[in-house]
Amino acid sequence: MSMVCPQCNKTYEQKLNCPTCGVRLLYSAPIRTTSDDDSPPDAGQWQQTPWGRMFVGLALAQGLSYGIQQLATAGFLATGEQTTVWTTLYGIVLLHVFQGISLIIGGAVCGAGKQRGAVYGGLVGLVNGLIFLFVQYQSGETLTEMALFGQPLMHMAFGALGGILGTIIWRPTPRLNFPEMEKSRKPIRMNDPMFRFLAGPIYLGRVLLGVFIVVVGVTWSNAILRMVLDAGQGALEIRSHLQAQLVGWEICGLATLFGAGLAGSNTWNGLKQGLCVGVGAGFILAGIQMGNPKSTLETTIFMIAGILVLSVAGGWFGGQLFPPVHARKRRNRILMD
Repeated sequence: MSMVCPQCNKTYEQKLNCPTCGVRLLYSAPIRTTSDDDSPPDAGQWQQTPWGRMFVGLALAQGLSYGIQQLATAGFLATGEQTTVWTTLYGIVLLHVFQGISLIIGGAVCGAGKQRGAVYGGLVGLVNGLIFLFVQYQSGETLTEMALFGQPLMHMAFGALGGILGTIIWRPTPRLNFPEMEKSRKPIRMNDPMFRFLAGPIYLGRVLLGVFIVVVGVTWSNAILRMVLDAGQGALEIRSHLQAQLVGWEICGLATLFGAGLAGSNTWNGLKQGLCVGVGAGFILAGIQMGNPKSTLETTIFMIAGILVLSVAGGWFGGQLFPPVHARKRRNRILMD
C-alpha cells in the first residue's frame, strides 16, 4: 500500500516514516493548490462538495427535462400533432414521466460515491419541484392543492431513488481515520459563541403548535377581524380599505409572535425554536399563496420575510420571558465537523 508524506507529498512503499522529513506517513494527503498554509486543500474542486454535487444534479435534471420536452414537442409537430398536447391528461402524464427520468439521472450523478446519496438526491428533487411550481405560477397556470404539495414530494421521491441508484452503482470509498488526522482536526462545537443559538434539541411538538398558530392567524386574519368587529357591537369601526389592511397585518404579526413565543417558551434555545417555526410556516404559506391567483410574487416574498423575522424575534422573546424552571441535563454534545 502506498503511503504519502503530508509535508513533501512524496509516495513511499512499505514505509511508516518519511526518510526525508521524518514524519509519519499517511494513506492520503491533501494536494495544496497555493503556497498559503491557510488555504483550503480542495480549492478549485467545488463540484466535489455536497452543495456543488446538488447544483450539478439539479442543473442536469432541469436541462434533461426541458430538453426531452422540447424534443417530444418537435416530434409531435413533425407528426402533425398540435402543441396543446401538454394540456391534456396524456401530455401531463408524459411530462411527469420525463421529469421523473431526469430526476433519477440527476440524483444518481449527485449521489454517486456518497454515503448519503438518497439525502442528496432527495434535496435535488425537492428544489426541482419547487422550481417547476414557480415556473407554472409565473406562466399563469392554475395550481391545485394536489399540485402544490404533491409535486415537490413526488420529485423528492424520484430524486431520492436516483441517489440510491447512484450509491449502488458507484460504491462509496471506505473512510479511513488515522489518529494523527483526528488530532489535527479541530471540531467546531455548538457551544461556541458563533453557534450557541443553534445548540440544543428541537422540540417538535412546540414547533408544530407554533406553526399551526401562525398559519391559522395569517390565513384567517380577515375572519378574526370581522369577529372582533362583531363582538365590539359598533364600538370599533373600519373606515377605509387601507385601515383594514393595516389591522390585518397587525393580526398576522401578533399571531406570528404568539406562536413563535409559545414554541420558544420553557426552552434554552428559543431563537432556534422560532427559526424552525418561521421556516415551517413560511413554507406552508408560500404554497397557499402560490395557489391563490390574486397573489403576487412581491407580496409573497414580503410576507415570508416578515414571518421569518417575527418568528425569530418571538421565539427569542418567549425563551427569555419564560425560561425553563429546572435545568435539563444535556445528554450529548453536538459536533459540527
